[in-house]
Amino acid sequence: MRATWLLVATCLTAGCYNYAPLTTTTPDPGAFLAATLTDSGSTAMARYLGPDVMRVRGRYLSSDDSGLQLSVTGVELKRGDEIFWKGETVVVPAHYVASLEVRRLAKGKSYLLAGASAAGLVITTGLFTLTGRGSARPGSGRPPPL
Repeated sequence: MRATWLLVATCLTAGCYNYAPLTTTTPDPGAFLAATLTDSGSTAMARYLGPDVMRVRGRYLSSDDSGLQLSVTGVELKRGDEIFWKGETVVVPAHYVASLEVRRLAKGKSYLLAGASAAGLVITTGLFTLTGRGSARPGSGRPPPL
């Protein structure tokens, strides 16, 4: 039963996210960003990020004259592959960034996920109740009264 509630809690706290263009001049510290690199940026950053990197995703740490400091969670290659990182810090010079997007919670998709998860739980619980597969095994417990 605990496993069921843990699964429910995980599904209900999970969310769907979209990346939207950054509307402020400076992102909030800790915000998740996606920086799309220019072609020259991809070439220049190859020794830090790997070859053919098109987009860098990670948590925003700070920015200064040297560029954007990110704790990188992943990179997307030009051919579409994604490579996951473990939070290594990389500085991306501003002139190598073609566009900057911030990750935002997609409320509609998240509500849909939560609703589908809750409906699945209700249906599963109902099926086990109707078929009797969720009850105790025969022979366990007390004998029937005389």
